[in-house]
Amino acid sequence: MRQRKKSRWAADLSLSLPPSPSASASRSSSSSSSTSSSAGRQGGDDRFTELPDIIRLHILSLLPLKYAIRTDALSSRWRGLWRLRWPPPAALEFSPPTDLGDAAGDEFVAGVDRCLSARGRGRRIDSLSLALPPSRRYDFDIKRWLEYAASCGVEDLRLVVSHPSPAATSARPGRRARRHDRAAVPSAFFFSICECSNLARLTLSGLHLSSPSSNIKQLSSLEVLSLHAAHVTDAALRRIVAACPFLRSLDLSLCRKLRRIVISAASSRLTSLTIIDCVRALEVTISATSLRRFRFSGNYLTTYSFDSPNRLEDVYISSGSPVSSLPRSNWVKAVTELSNVKVLTLCNLSLQYVMAEGTKAIGEFRNFRNLRELQLLMGMMTDDNLMDVFGFFRLCECPRLEKLFIELPTNMRDPFIEKYLVVSEEVPPDVDFEYLKIIKLNSFKGHSNEMRLVRFLLEKAGSLESLVVVAPNELMGEEYNKNIMDGCPSFLHFFQLQLSRFTKASGSAQITLSEHDDYKFRPTHWEVYSKV
Repeated sequence: MRQRKKSRWAADLSLSLPPSPSASASRSSSSSSSTSSSAGRQGGDDRFTELPDIIRLHILSLLPLKYAIRTDALSSRWRGLWRLRWPPPAALEFSPPTDLGDAAGDEFVAGVDRCLSARGRGRRIDSLSLALPPSRRYDFDIKRWLEYAASCGVEDLRLVVSHPSPAATSARPGRRARRHDRAAVPSAFFFSICECSNLARLTLSGLHLSSPSSNIKQLSSLEVLSLHAAHVTDAALRRIVAACPFLRSLDLSLCRKLRRIVISAASSRLTSLTIIDCVRALEVTISATSLRRFRFSGNYLTTYSFDSPNRLEDVYISSGSPVSSLPRSNWVKAVTELSNVKVLTLCNLSLQYVMAEGTKAIGEFRNFRNLRELQLLMGMMTDDNLMDVFGFFRLCECPRLEKLFIELPTNMRDPFIEKYLVVSEEVPPDVDFEYLKIIKLNSFKGHSNEMRLVRFLLEKAGSLESLVVVAPNELMGEEYNKNIMDGCPSFLHFFQLQLSRFTKASGSAQITLSEHDDYKFRPTHWEVYSKV
């Protein structure tokens, strides 16, 4: 009989197993006596580091996963040792190969079951990741795998259901396709997840989360919860969050059923909340007094309500698409209460809100006296948008600002040449960036409004150390090179010559122009911006 070919994911799993901890420990123990004497003479390592690996592995097995990982920073002898604290494999990752046919789901389930059965129950694992093909439902399979994960004391659990492509579901979009999508989404049994008593990090994508009962078992160890493209209602989210008393971070992205996101006072330990493209959401109400980080991307909500906005230190607000008129929102009122924010990111639509509403309530604005870093995401950069930037600095003083990052539009020609907001040209505000040391502009094309912005910043930043200007590669084309003047060999030299003529308040400011971003200076929110 012809032998069946081994599944690709199973082969990859067997090849990626780390070396046995017993073998590693025996090798280290045999050399520990010689290394301890030399290290003792040098005085470079502490006594814990000089312990045999078998004892240090036992110490690591008593720590939660996040603390075990942090021992990497102690010394080279600790680096990577935490991966061996449980018998291998301590990290399981299952994902189907792309070449499976219609039986992808059945083959995948059978393969996962064989692997888990061979491994046995009760053997500790740090993380379990399951990416499920979109060919069938997995209700009972997920329940069975969750029970296995609970028996192994898993700390990091990731469940992902891939949605079928539109071509595979139906040729006609609409109700039939949506019905197929609902049928393809499994139900994650929250009471089974609650049996994972050691669970510290949970990521669910593409799953249907029905509202759990009010007497469910609490996830007393869960600290990080991420829901991506999850079918979760407002009531289900409230009960899930209430069942996680030690939750520190909550990420919600593409959760299309959410309309009113309510974080009650019971979530007293929540420090970070991220909401990305939850398109039907209208309100967010947060009563968690310990919240320090709020990151939002998507259509503006009508209501932003924070019990303790003056405690927020890290805020990211962005809306992706331009609008002809500003939707109704109390966002500006929320901005006026961010008196202790240290890191702030705003998009050009946010600046329009400040200009449209802020002038009516100028007395309510407080100085961003603790703001250290500001990032502006300028999806458009017409003259009107430049006036919005000037108006923001005029209304919202930032006396302690140290870093300023500006993302300019990536398009070579601004598609919104016609002004849809008629405003009078505003004189640059009379402000003083006394502590501003770093300015970075991405996608700089040398347009007149971009030049005006650079001139304004150079004239007002008396302590400036570095101005970094990154130009897009498209400027190498003939259309721009034909405009090079004064015999400059390239557009970078031309920009350098133009910027060198501007008055600089700081005599030590260094201007660096480049067509490639070396990422020497990165904003705090660069990961958030790259994701959205």
